[in-house]
Amino acid sequence: MQAAAARRAFSSLASKIHPQLPLTPRESQQLLTLLTTSFRSHLDREYPTGPSEAPPPSTTTQIVKVEQRRRVPSSYDSASEHIDSILSNPLFARRPHRRGSDSAAADALKDPLAWFLDQAAIGTADISKAILCLDVLQRSQNKSNGRRSSLSNNDTRPASMIAEWLRTSGEETSKDFLVSSPTMNGAPRRSLVNRLVPLLLAEGNHAPLWRWYTYEPEEGGVPNKAQITPFKGQLLKEMINAARTRDEAFTIFLQAYRMTKTDERNADVKSLQVAGARLVNMVVASSQVPCTPELYEQFALSTHGWLFTWKPVVQAMLCLCHPTQADPEPGLKLIKNPDSIIGPTLLKQSRQKFLVRMCLGVAQQLIKAERFADAQIAMQFTKEHFADLVMVKYHSSSHHAINQKVSDQKRIREEKRNIALLERLVVT
Repeated sequence: MQAAAARRAFSSLASKIHPQLPLTPRESQQLLTLLTTSFRSHLDREYPTGPSEAPPPSTTTQIVKVEQRRRVPSSYDSASEHIDSILSNPLFARRPHRRGSDSAAADALKDPLAWFLDQAAIGTADISKAILCLDVLQRSQNKSNGRRSSLSNNDTRPASMIAEWLRTSGEETSKDFLVSSPTMNGAPRRSLVNRLVPLLLAEGNHAPLWRWYTYEPEEGGVPNKAQITPFKGQLLKEMINAARTRDEAFTIFLQAYRMTKTDERNADVKSLQVAGARLVNMVVASSQVPCTPELYEQFALSTHGWLFTWKPVVQAMLCLCHPTQADPEPGLKLIKNPDSIIGPTLLKQSRQKFLVRMCLGVAQQLIKAERFADAQIAMQFTKEHFADLVMVKYHSSSHHAINQKVSDQKRIREEKRNIALLERLVVT
């Protein structure tokens, strides 16, 4: 009899604590408060904070003790952070709207971010849907503003929301996110990270980017380290491309350099080489862009850790493009000792063009300094070893002029100036 009464009492108590769903908002809040209080009480029992001690007479010791007590982790704070992180997840923060496929497609076009968060709430979000969300947002933004800009609107930060979904869902360590599959023509597909990088930088949220860059897969896991090396290189390159100023680009690269173990056998050095090459090309293409000389010099010094056989030529070019103190001497020294650079140069045509540009830049700087003999040495070296790159036949037919691309026109003008400079030196 007493057992039956106990069961009835327990059943009544259980029905009050956890009634059948759906709950009313007030009941849901009561249940959440009960679970939260219970969870915090359990943490307080398992990980109690030490009892406060009376401060000793010494003022210095007192300050030390106070600082030590401040650093003791609070179970209450830990529980609050844990619960907040759970409740902020789209799975709990949103009530999904289940609709037909036609309505879902209309929602994706009308409000792509809300549509994606609904997909996350019902557990059907994936990488392809995140890409679709950002693409629709970008197209609508470009259409309304007529230019490419941040998608952020007041407190709405779509890139940060998608990055948080990647973290909480575990997708940021998946093969779909880290390994980009090629397109039909073999070119790398524009992945989700390419879309997220400029938006996250515009939103001021760098934490996900560095978390992805420093991710190390488990031994024997999928994807493996070799598979995510291209991802890291592309990630850092996109961060350099999306930097709003030259100083920001230098700062991003130098932070990645400090995070990477600079060893020629380390696969992560390849990511520095990809991004570093991009940054060097940006400097060479527009050396007049303002930047802080100290940051520029730190970047130039960093080449010791991620460049190897090609390092002397790149360093000479960076000395030539210094924002305040352009110096042709390192380049002239290489030109006078060609054996150290001709071998590596002959491997790739891109390196040949880079070296020719460095030699022409050295010659121009020497002419400005009225060092005509040294300038003629630089031009003679260029003509002797790379005549096919500087001696170009020009066609004046109107058909050729109409169909010539803008980039080709710029290259032709530059080569004409090079030939004129060469003829001037010959006369001198």
